[in-house]
Amino acid sequence: MKHLISIIVPTYKEAENIPVLIESIDKAMKHSRLDYEVIIVDDNSKDGIEDTVKALKKKGYPVSIKVRINERGLSSAVIEGFRQAKGTIYCVMDADLSHPPEKIPELVEQIINGKAEFVVGSRFVKGGSAEHFNWYRKLNAWVSKMLARPFTKIKDPMAGFFAFDAKILTPEILNMLNPLGFKIGLEIIVKCNPRTITEIPISFRERLYGQSKLSLREQILYIVHLKRLFHYKYPSLYQFLFFSLIGSTGMVVDMTTVFVTYGLLHINFKIARAIGFIVALTWNFFLNRKLTFPDSPQKNLFIQYRNFFIVCSIGGLFNWFISVYLYSTYPYFKEFYLLAVFIGIMGGLLINFLGSKYIVFGK
Repeated sequence: MKHLISIIVPTYKEAENIPVLIESIDKAMKHSRLDYEVIIVDDNSKDGIEDTVKALKKKGYPVSIKVRINERGLSSAVIEGFRQAKGTIYCVMDADLSHPPEKIPELVEQIINGKAEFVVGSRFVKGGSAEHFNWYRKLNAWVSKMLARPFTKIKDPMAGFFAFDAKILTPEILNMLNPLGFKIGLEIIVKCNPRTITEIPISFRERLYGQSKLSLREQILYIVHLKRLFHYKYPSLYQFLFFSLIGSTGMVVDMTTVFVTYGLLHINFKIARAIGFIVALTWNFFLNRKLTFPDSPQKNLFIQYRNFFIVCSIGGLFNWFISVYLYSTYPYFKEFYLLAVFIGIMGGLLINFLGSKYIVFGK
């Protein structure tokens, strides 16, 4: 089967690098006898890049450019490149010559030979390097890799240089891509779920011209992006963790309410305790409705609140029953009674979560 390699290059203020990049790509692809196209997606740089691409096309290079007027962002630019691509294999790389064009044939050969569906140009496997990284960038790369571990075990999940079989990016998945920040490779790995991933060592170079786009904002967006991916890949676990976190804040609300009503206003303790329970339950309800189960098909607020009250009451009774049963039945828990309390809390939490997920905020 004859393959066409679509090379997507997102740009912003990179006009100086483009001639060197295109000439290097052409040399590597011709040497390996690979057909290719280069799709440049530019975020309206106004730095002469359109004229540069026109001049390169006149010289016979298979390069095109799409200038976006109203959109910004590297990842969304790559997605636009996918929409424009005609190839059977997609390759994504930066325009600044930090990614070695001569490695493109090695990446795509893994796909052509059926050895992998997704191939990463990796800085951190044996043979790879990023010698110009200072201690801060090395630490940033290591932390980013650790945070991505729930999604992939590859050594360079932040890589911006990768190739994959176009078949795994179906139209449905393409419309689902919604990355934040610079790194779209991890998004594609999670949502396309390639059967095989390999890493090819590369020497990550210092950019040729221009300035790095990495900033604190991009690092924050990466954290938010990981949160989105966690929700996508592990929806029930994500909801349970959020439900638990909100429950812990509800405990603070409960104690604060009791302190105000009983400690400051001198209301009867039993009444103050009931008020604390209701205020905390209401707090938990609205936060869970907004954050944990925002897509709930049941929209009637009164019915949801009533059901949440019932479910949490059952969870509270379950909590109490487990703790008391363990304490009364097993001598071990008479000594370690707080463990019995903890187990009861976890049992009640599970009842509350499942009831909320499937009854209160479910269908």
